[in-house]
Amino acid sequence: MNICILGQYPPQVGGIATYTKQLEDELTSRGHNVYILTYAQNCPRKDNVFEANVINIPLLRGISFTISSYKLLKRIVKEYNIDVIHANYIIPPGLIASLIKDSHVKIVITAHGSDINILSTNIITKQLIKRTLKRADEVYFVSEKLEEKALQIGIPGLKEKSSITPNTVNTEKFKPITPDKKTLNKKYNMPIVIFIGNLVEQKGLEYLLEAKKISETEYTLLIYGDGPEHDKLSNMIRENNIQDTYLMGKTMEPEKIIPESDIMVLPSVSEGASIVALESMSCGKPLISTDTGNIRTTITNNTNGIIVPIRNPSKLSHAIDTLIEDKTRREEIGKNARKRIIEKYSKMNIPYINNIK
Repeated sequence: MNICILGQYPPQVGGIATYTKQLEDELTSRGHNVYILTYAQNCPRKDNVFEANVINIPLLRGISFTISSYKLLKRIVKEYNIDVIHANYIIPPGLIASLIKDSHVKIVITAHGSDINILSTNIITKQLIKRTLKRADEVYFVSEKLEEKALQIGIPGLKEKSSITPNTVNTEKFKPITPDKKTLNKKYNMPIVIFIGNLVEQKGLEYLLEAKKISETEYTLLIYGDGPEHDKLSNMIRENNIQDTYLMGKTMEPEKIIPESDIMVLPSVSEGASIVALESMSCGKPLISTDTGNIRTTITNNTNGIIVPIRNPSKLSHAIDTLIEDKTRREEIGKNARKRIIEKYSKMNIPYINNIK
């Protein structure tokens, strides 16, 4: 099959870009021809990756991407005889895909989280979501909870064309390392707690910093990522004199950073289905996560991870302190976490090709 994947793609960071790359790799390994249509980035591209120019200003970014990528998508569909357009995120990628009128092209959209959790609460984007999902041939949700919320929007026929396609992780890429290969513990000379993700409000990082401020144990907190909350977080660290806490900037190699940690933390107030949670568990790390998205489907509390309430620095701090003080428990939870990932989240589900030999 000839498949065009539409949406964020590395070197962009975040769960959607990670998923898009995994999807490309999986489809290619099965012998399909894959083409990528994504946002323009200042980097070299492979021949199968096409960039749509954007005006990098809020609001104008989405509008400009919609206009430029629609024209480019029409050319890709015709030139490469595309069978399936797989859009990741509803607006704008799914909206753009839904504008293609070629009856021979299947339109597939994967909803990843904030496109349903946040955009559907706005009266304008809600209508665009309804129109887009109505025109799609198949709609995938990364968790049952996300599908349930989408069904509440009231889109005729959505249930019949929906599937649950959980995020997955490459367990050979994201795996534990031996203590002698660790460098961060030697550099900071104390246990390492790590967050990786975009620095945006829904990641709940202000609560993580509050938790660090009131911690009763000593550890180094490393925050990897970039985004609009950077300056706010930097000021919070400085004004509250939060010790041993560093904003590290974004990383393009989470598979090298995560194994260095003693504990991974996800303090989000809103999630769809976190890929970094799977990556952390795949690396055999104890993950402390807030009770958001599909985390209770992924984690059995106190067995292969720790679940705490959202917006609760006290509970988050206590969970971190407890694991900092108990290395044996950290290691046990980490081993159980990797086992869970290998059993349940190491094989990607792509319904439109599952029946193709």
